[in-house]
Parts: sequence; C-alpha cells; structure tokens
Amino acid sequence: MREIKVLIVDEEPEFTSILVDRLCSWGFAATAANSREEVLESLTAFRPEVVVLGLQDRDTKGLDILRMIKAFDSGVEVILLVGKGAAIAGMRGMEQGAADCLSQPIELSVLIDKIKQVTGIGLLR
Repeated sequence: MREIKVLIVDEEPEFTSILVDRLCSWGFAATAANSREEVLESLTAFRPEVVVLGLQDRDTKGLDILRMIKAFDSGVEVILLVGKGAAIAGMRGMEQGAADCLSQPIELSVLIDKIKQVTGIGLLR
C-alpha cells in the first residue's frame, strides 16, 4: 500500500496526538493541527490527501476550517468526526464538500477503511 498523507484536525491536542500515532503505526503519513493557523501551515507544507476534522455541537469554527481547506485545495478529501449533538454541523459539513461524516467514538478500523475509500485505495477488509 502506498503511504497516504492524513491531517488530523481537532482542538484537543491529546486526541490528535493519539490518532496520529495510531495511523502512523498502520503505515499512514499523519500529522496534527490544533488551530486554524496550524491547518493552513500543514496544507501548505504537508499537502495531505485526507483531512480528518473533528466537529463539536454548533461548531462554526470547524465549518470555517472545512471551507478554508476546500478553498485551498478542492481535491483534499475531508472526513468529519462528529461528537454528540453535532449532527446538524455534520450535515452542514457534507453540504459544504466533506466526503463523509462519522460519529464519535469511532473504531480505528472504520476510520482507516473510510480513509482508504475516499482516496481510492480500497477497503482494509
């Protein structure tokens, strides 16, 4: 399998760090961003194929980041991870170009399958 570049975006550094470590152990090239500025820097320097973007309830900052990602490179696939109560934000994100919306907590294998699917690599199983 070729190395897929994944950017994990969330306001919780502990969450992004754990997810980056787990994805790297599965052979992905992964990095994290915990602010809008870090996202822009990562889009420019890291050039991810996929962004996993955490959304919270009434998350306008997350949707702003989604729009920024799509404006920077419309070819970057964005997978939304939504917490409890963030279904409306997830639906809005899908309307604004996200590839998919997954509920948290999520099994790592499900996220890996989705990353492979949106990049055209295929499924894990």
